Amino acid sequence: MSKKAGSKSGKKVNKKSTGKNAVKNTTKKKVTRYSLKETDKSVLKTWFSLMSLGRMLDERAPNYLKQAIGWSYHAPYAGHDGIQLAIGQLFSLNEDHLFPYYRDMLTCLSAGLTAEEIILNGISKGTDVASGGRHMSNHFAKPEWNIHNVSSCTGNHTLHAVGVARAIKRYNHNGCAISSQGESSTSEGYCYEAINGATCEKLPVIFVFQDNGYGISVPKCDQTANEFCADNFTGFLNLKIIHCDGTDVIDS
Repeated sequence: MSKKAGSKSGKKVNKKSTGKNAVKNTTKKKVTRYSLKETDKSVLKTWFSLMSLGRMLDERAPNYLKQAIGWSYHAPYAGHDGIQLAIGQLFSLNEDHLFPYYRDMLTCLSAGLTAEEIILNGISKGTDVASGGRHMSNHFAKPEWNIHNVSSCTGNHTLHAVGVARAIKRYNHNGCAISSQGESSTSEGYCYEAINGATCEKLPVIFVFQDNGYGISVPKCDQTANEFCADNFTGFLNLKIIHCDGTDVIDS
């Protein structure tokens, strides 16, 4: 993992994971800054519990795969802990709409999914709340909570998030859409279409780029000229870029 992780983009608060990048629409209220000393101990205990549980599941999943008893696909999130915990804590149940990607295990735990629901998805059981076991492992969702199923195609759910954000604005609903993805999504046209539409219409959407530098087929250094992938979007109006250390929940 690279040292830092995370980035955002849209109308609300933005977050990132590995790398530094974030984009946010300037028409929203000011971002709240947290500090360790000012955070209630009960909140810190909850965060620690979620992060510990998430790591246990993250480390156990490959064993299911090796034993051929489930988890046909697993992308570990280790190193993304801070940003993913923060995304889940930001998510407001039945108000916001979350579009997680395949590495967002802790994001979904932090948003409210149980360990059992994570495991049922991983081993493709019929009682999986995401898709009844029909989707790939590590595609976590809970549609009844507005935690949406997404495709495996890199970055294409950014457009889905913008569509939902447009409906939120059109019907004057509270909340926002949150789209989480890796840095390789910034090499895809979907992502630019989504951010262009969101900034043009000033939509309530956050794009979180969890930048670990890995890329997909090739590393990030072979995909973009910028050190931080969110800097690819510096020319868009109505957009604020926020860089954070995605390994640090307080900074995230």
